[in-house]
Amino acid sequence: MPPGRFLEIGVGRGRFFEDLINLGFHGLCLDLNAELIAEHQRKETFQSRPVEFKALNFFALDERFSLIVAFEVLEHYEQDLDCLRKWSELLEPGGTLIFSVPAHMRQWTRNDTRAGHARRYERKELLEKLEACGLQIEYFWCYGFPVLNLTYPLSVRLSRPATAEPQVRDNGDARMTDFQKTTDSGNRLLPGFSAWFREPFWLPWLQFQRLFLQADLGTGYLVKCSPKQP
Repeated sequence: MPPGRFLEIGVGRGRFFEDLINLGFHGLCLDLNAELIAEHQRKETFQSRPVEFKALNFFALDERFSLIVAFEVLEHYEQDLDCLRKWSELLEPGGTLIFSVPAHMRQWTRNDTRAGHARRYERKELLEKLEACGLQIEYFWCYGFPVLNLTYPLSVRLSRPATAEPQVRDNGDARMTDFQKTTDSGNRLLPGFSAWFREPFWLPWLQFQRLFLQADLGTGYLVKCSPKQP
């Protein structure tokens, strides 16, 4: 797709926006965690780049974007249809939405509880919700098989224990399962450790999993879609 203005929802400590900038995009990165946003803002290497970082709820936005990306965001909302409709409203005519969600309730673990997830998705459920919100699918992939299916149990064992009691959502979003857990979910357990494993390390596995993207075997769904034209 041609470069334009992008919106990344739930940037956390991620660096996907760097790929977008290198492709000629400019835009806005949001996260509910103000500390993570401050970390991005403090990095001198980003000060001259065409990207802003804000600790802001996307429901407060009223501008339009040619591209919206939201990786591992939708599952935090009980009212996920409200999210999909809002994302559609924030797209320019002909704009693109790319998002990911965890797949299969049978794979629910304490990581989901700790992160404040409302659900893991099933293919039929997600397809029906996209249809209800007037979104036309270009790609619908189930990613992660086989490598993430093998490594995910290890990440569960390394994760922090889930909080027993729900957190109080004093100034949160009532559409969420748990505002505080969602806000904290961008804090990786071992952020330095993950930096060792860049894309070249995973490239053979990434190429191998392409054989299974149309199967319903992985740990997550990746969707590229756009609003249906009237």
